Amino acid sequence: MRIINKKSVPFLILLVIHSFLIVLSFYKSKDKKATAILLGSMMGFAYLLEFFVLNLFKSYKYKPKVVKNNDLDNVIGGFLSQSIFIPFTAVYLTITKAGWGKKIFGGIYFSLVELVFLRLGVYKHNWWRTIYTFFLLPIYFLISDYWYDLIAKKQVAIRKISFFLMIMVTETNILLLLALLRKIRSGWGRYHGWTEHFIITPLYSITISLFTYFNLIKENSGWAKVRILLFDGCLLQIFNKVKIIKTKINLFNFILIKAAAVYIYGIYRKWINADMAKGINIRK
Repeated sequence: MRIINKKSVPFLILLVIHSFLIVLSFYKSKDKKATAILLGSMMGFAYLLEFFVLNLFKSYKYKPKVVKNNDLDNVIGGFLSQSIFIPFTAVYLTITKAGWGKKIFGGIYFSLVELVFLRLGVYKHNWWRTIYTFFLLPIYFLISDYWYDLIAKKQVAIRKISFFLMIMVTETNILLLLALLRKIRSGWGRYHGWTEHFIITPLYSITISLFTYFNLIKENSGWAKVRILLFDGCLLQIFNKVKIIKTKINLFNFILIKAAAVYIYGIYRKWINADMAKGINIRK
């Protein structure tokens, strides 16, 4: 895997900038757990949108040239955008209580980045247009504010949705890492292409996340976690047998990875319940 070349430099520059923004956000935050919940939620919303806009409808294409395969390279670019650049900015604007002026400036900023990326040839439009970015991002930033306020007001529905989104983001990132390491590939038929993989894998991730959510939302027990691991392992084996998933990771190592993930989901649950129990306005 290549990390640095001429076309990857713009992505690395943005990675540094937005990593600084999220560190600053947590530094300024009065409630670090609530900020983490917000970040997971906003990443989850971005992932869901990206599944339709990028994976299914091919609205644009990234070219960071991190890897040789164009489809995989495209997804890495999407990951950087939807996992880091945009959500990190949204959280920063929310934590710093940015008004509409700064939200609109955020839309202008990402629109200009998009135009520069088009000029540099590291990004390409299909049917997407920069004007969509300009109008949609301030709305996304507003949703971030609204979501954070509802987290602070112990809204039950928001607590539940946030918990699911945090699980889904973690599951998606695990599967992406395994794909980058060439340990797992999804598809139909004999040959599993990356295009198929990144349509099937998000659906697989959502299925696992829903099962995990419904098992942990009521209790964070050892038996609930065992049920999740059994379901996850069995589903992987079934998909492997019918050749929807090809894997080079043995079941034992896969279960170890997922056991660590399930432990983390238990922590997410404690964070959310603790924050909801406080019922304080963390934006004051």
